[in-house]
Amino acid sequence: MTNILRLFKYPLQYKLNVFVGLLAMLVQTTVGFVVPLLMIDIIDVAIPSNDMTLLTRTGLLMIGVAFIGLLTGYINTYNSQKVAVYATADLRETLFAKIQRLSFRNIDDLKTSRLITTSTNDVVRMQQFFQMLLRIIVRAPLMIGIGLFMALSTSVRLSNVFLVSIPLLIISIIVIMLLAFPLFSKVQKTVDNLNKVSLETTKSPRVIKSFVTMDYENDRFTEVNESYRDINTKAERIMAAAEPIMIFIFTSTLAGILFLGAYYFNQGYLINMIDGEQLPAVGVMVAFNNYSMQILFGLLMFAMMMIFISRAIVSANRIVEVLDTEIDLTDCSDCVTEFDMKGKITFNDVTFGYGNNGNNVLHDISFTINAGETVGIIGSTGSGKSSLIQLIPRLYDPKEGTILIDDVNIKNIALDTLRSQISVVTQKATVFSGSIATNMLQGKRDASITDLKEASKKANAFEFITDYDDYFNHHVEQEGANLSGGQKQRLSLARAFIKDPKILILDDSTSAVDAKSEASILDAISNLSEQMTTLVIAQKISTIKDMDRILVLDNKGQIDGFDTHDQLLKTSEVYQEIALSQLGGDGNVKSI
Repeated sequence: MTNILRLFKYPLQYKLNVFVGLLAMLVQTTVGFVVPLLMIDIIDVAIPSNDMTLLTRTGLLMIGVAFIGLLTGYINTYNSQKVAVYATADLRETLFAKIQRLSFRNIDDLKTSRLITTSTNDVVRMQQFFQMLLRIIVRAPLMIGIGLFMALSTSVRLSNVFLVSIPLLIISIIVIMLLAFPLFSKVQKTVDNLNKVSLETTKSPRVIKSFVTMDYENDRFTEVNESYRDINTKAERIMAAAEPIMIFIFTSTLAGILFLGAYYFNQGYLINMIDGEQLPAVGVMVAFNNYSMQILFGLLMFAMMMIFISRAIVSANRIVEVLDTEIDLTDCSDCVTEFDMKGKITFNDVTFGYGNNGNNVLHDISFTINAGETVGIIGSTGSGKSSLIQLIPRLYDPKEGTILIDDVNIKNIALDTLRSQISVVTQKATVFSGSIATNMLQGKRDASITDLKEASKKANAFEFITDYDDYFNHHVEQEGANLSGGQKQRLSLARAFIKDPKILILDDSTSAVDAKSEASILDAISNLSEQMTTLVIAQKISTIKDMDRILVLDNKGQIDGFDTHDQLLKTSEVYQEIALSQLGGDGNVKSI
């Protein structure tokens, strides 16, 4: 409950709308109890005595009161909707901003599917709660309180029916809540699993179709879908039982009122004297029945409120868990914000592994790369090449050792300052929906058309861009679905080049382009070598053999060599093995 109270700050930002909504709801609820009171005069006085003046006056008054109820109901609905929508938008924005700040390790711990469910399903649940907060949660106690007061004022004797109906209704609500609440948390977890499987399959259609694993994936999805359906059905089955129970109690209460009314009439109570004739106080019974229905309806609303609160608590706990997640990569209090990077990189005894208890993938890594050097990185699969380069822009922090740039510990440089001068192009190209220009401008927001052209030429992307009639305005679909793999990779490279980084890191990012494009890109890097330090992860020696130096990692995550191509052929066993599989014994490139 503490977490849901914490989220109250979002609707409370709209104090005026909250106040107006609550005031309108108070008036609307009160008006609902005035109409039955007027009905007593009509049924028990005006009609029996044939007093048309009283009937007309009271009828018009009822219409006026009903109109006030209509108006205040609209005002309450409008303000509650506005508060719910605006508060949820603020919450979603806060949550999204927090997710953007999470480190890779945080995301590994929380899981992507969980973050998606929290950002969508859980936030929508909170929107429903905020809306009910102003429409039902406050209304229900008012209906119960005012209803009891009006019912007792109308007839104390008929109020004896509440001695049975109210306890019965309250017990039913409590039992339903105790049975349903534990299932709500399980429902949200199964939604996480649904999102996880859906994400994995929708992102890998080529693999699934290539390996003809559609049946397997269908069975996998069916399993999690059935799990969701089973848990959700159990929860809904309990909730479904609530409606017939409530209807039974409502109907029984009405029958009880009629029974008690007849009994007290026979006992000489609930009687009106009209022209010397004793008539049953039908208006009193009608008004009392109306009040009792409002009391029971208030209790029913209270039950709905408790159900929504219990579900909202689950969602609030999950949202707050993300908001409270301690980001393990943060700026220090005295971090450098003004840092003109030159590009020298130093690793001192660096050890790194994923997870708190995971195996280390890098062990005691030490090397120095001078500013302006172009360095190739090579090694067998799983040797830790990608892990190594992720440490430089502090996407992860090492478990042991230090990483320096220009002899300054990167932990002492503000993250934005550090990352703004480093460009990383991953092996799998990442592009966003929008246009070619908007993708490139992520590297430099104020880039000119000249900058766009130069960067795209360096990445060998200008040729395919000019094939489009709208050039840089050409629309890019989600995940670059309308671009080839090579085009997406060249667009990613152009985005990196336009940034004019001091350190450029290419994680096997030329593997998706043809040999001609790769040669053109490497020539551009060579021409820019004096302006930036470049690290190129490659699988092929031919890609990196002419670079200043080459860092070789073995399959234990340790350095096997760090030298020129010619020297490594003499000193590094790992490099020799790779060379023998790709090159001739004299180090000359074979035609592949």
